[in-house]
Amino acid sequence: MTRAVLFATALALASRAGAAAVSEPCAKASGAQGPDDPELREWLRALVHQVAREEGVDPYALEALGMTETTLQPALGRSCELGPFQVMPWWAGIFRLDSPLLLWDPRINAIAAARIYKAAWRRWEARFSRAGRNRALRAAGWRGPLDRETFAALAYNWGKAPRAFAQAADLRLVAIPASTASYALRFKLALREARERARADNGTPRGRSP
Repeated sequence: MTRAVLFATALALASRAGAAAVSEPCAKASGAQGPDDPELREWLRALVHQVAREEGVDPYALEALGMTETTLQPALGRSCELGPFQVMPWWAGIFRLDSPLLLWDPRINAIAAARIYKAAWRRWEARFSRAGRNRALRAAGWRGPLDRETFAALAYNWGKAPRAFAQAADLRLVAIPASTASYALRFKLALREARERARADNGTPRGRSP
């Protein structure tokens, strides 16, 4: 079976109910779908910034999200997550796409990620900053208050976060998965690096013609 056929079969089956059934074939083919290409990454970075501005999202936060997910590379996740932003196939139905395969399109992938991230960003409450003292985050190395950008990234990785935070009387005790706590820390570092790069480049991401 070719890799293209494997993808098509897995994605045709992928849904909220069927994701577990297709995770095994996706896992076998998971990883970056091509060699590391710095030039492609720069082109994707420029595209991501453009999409972020169109969607009303911080361009550097969206860039950092992609860097945290895949270092901005086309990739297939072990549970059939797609593209640089590792969007689950069932989002295709929510965004009314004709096929999950369209999520391989880097622009569509970035738009989906921007909208998922923005939805989480809007659910921020000022008291969530106190989650910086959360046990899982502290164990992962987090120091200081939790910021809104990282909260949205944390929710992108762990969809239960907004409700769990909203319902928690003590944010220190929210059972954030260790992998998500590590993800939050990596996102914060990626966001810092994206902003530092922007200052060095005078705010203009390097890119190439499509």
